[in-house]
Amino acid sequence: METTPLPPLPPGVECRTPNGPRLDEYEDGGETFPMLTAEYRVHGLTVQISWVIGHVMGSFREPNKMTIDFDSFDYAQELEETGENEKPEVFDGITTSLLRSIPMAHARALMRDQYEQIAVAGVRSEVTPLPSRVEKDEDYVHIAQAYVSLVQVSVEPIKRLAEWTKEKSPDTWSARLRRARARGVLVGKGRQARIAPAYQATANEILAGLRAQKEGSHGS
Repeated sequence: METTPLPPLPPGVECRTPNGPRLDEYEDGGETFPMLTAEYRVHGLTVQISWVIGHVMGSFREPNKMTIDFDSFDYAQELEETGENEKPEVFDGITTSLLRSIPMAHARALMRDQYEQIAVAGVRSEVTPLPSRVEKDEDYVHIAQAYVSLVQVSVEPIKRLAEWTKEKSPDTWSARLRRARARGVLVGKGRQARIAPAYQATANEILAGLRAQKEGSHGS
């Protein structure tokens, strides 16, 4: 997988996580999800930009959490080192200028590759094993559901499908998905792809069966 190039940072902005985002946990509704966090110093304030992965209600296409805070300890250290007597910019608070300097594009690029790796691993756990032969309607529903889940988190969903099975040819997978569309199982393309309503119950049953199978194997 190619590394996403990082755009330049605006003046007055420093990345505190230059080697990659932190992996934290995010709790919502009694469930815990992995969350990546990139941290920045923006005109004297600490800005944390986070991206929750695999939320039960759906995948976020962009970072979805942000906090802006004054770090008194960090400021005290800076003041001790510089001996600055004038009122610093940080005490202007959250200004329009500061908001415009928040490096959202840089944060997204910094988190993009790791986000995809973790998110794709979650999809793989949910939808595999895939059928070795794709012949029946249930088989097409299964691979179509895998594709629908993947397009939300991966820029190369067909390549991922090929990596997960003995059938390594992306062309073969493209042909299978075309047949799924021709059968009326799969509708839409890219992020707009979805299972046709008539087959959604079958897709839900397949996913539920896979979960039950894995939970049973873990309990044995």
